[in-house]
Amino acid sequence: MGVSVQVADRVPHRLKRHLGRSAYPLTALSALPGHRPFRACITAGDTTLEFETHQLNIANGAFHGGRRIARDADIDDRLLLAYRFGAGSRLHLIGSAVRHALTGSYLTMDDEPFLTTGDLHLETYPALPLDIDGEIRGRTPVRIHIRPNALRVMVPQDFIDR
Repeated sequence: MGVSVQVADRVPHRLKRHLGRSAYPLTALSALPGHRPFRACITAGDTTLEFETHQLNIANGAFHGGRRIARDADIDDRLLLAYRFGAGSRLHLIGSAVRHALTGSYLTMDDEPFLTTGDLHLETYPALPLDIDGEIRGRTPVRIHIRPNALRVMVPQDFIDR
């Protein structure tokens, strides 16, 4: 949630067709001057994190925007990976996003800035819409958790799961 919701809502289809994934950071840069930071509170078990940011991501896989999030993150690990880009300043957001794009494949889930859990409760101030895989669905507050075996996939009998 955060600036990504504005990007998902604003990215021109024509730009996506011509530039592919590059359309998203370009749209984010145009949305950023008017974007206001928000306060977030994540509770996972006995851990509570509170912070101000422009962008908070919660992933249940290894990739975000085609880039590896952390080298040991996996779609089958049954963990959520919560991480923010930057603090309350726009410049910190840009620096954090660039740094993560360059170092994400070297980080582990135990490194900063990650919180790993199977279940979390998220509140934001103000309440915010959620960008779920490029679609705007739901609002905060929200509980997010992993449901093991919730997705069934059909594959050929000779498929080898690696």
